Amino acid sequence: MENVKYYFKTDEDRGRSNPAAIMRRFTSEDSRRDEVYNFRLRRWTATEFFDKHRLGHNEFDYVEVPQEEAERMLAEKARRQAEKGR
Repeated sequence: MENVKYYFKTDEDRGRSNPAAIMRRFTSEDSRRDEVYNFRLRRWTATEFFDKHRLGHNEFDYVEVPQEEAERMLAEKARRQAEKGR
């Protein structure tokens, strides 16, 4: 993957400290792919969020975050989900 950028999906109730979703966008020489982390499936899956947001479907916003912050939030949300399942 080249040029990977990470984003948190936010709104007025779900800020950077507890985002609604964790997303990433990466590009290669000839393509672009947008993904969201699916905690139920425990993997990255395709998302149309950025395209829909650009077209005006913006009930949620997004903020770019460093990879390290995205990885910390992924680990924290996975831990919280595992605790719920106990």
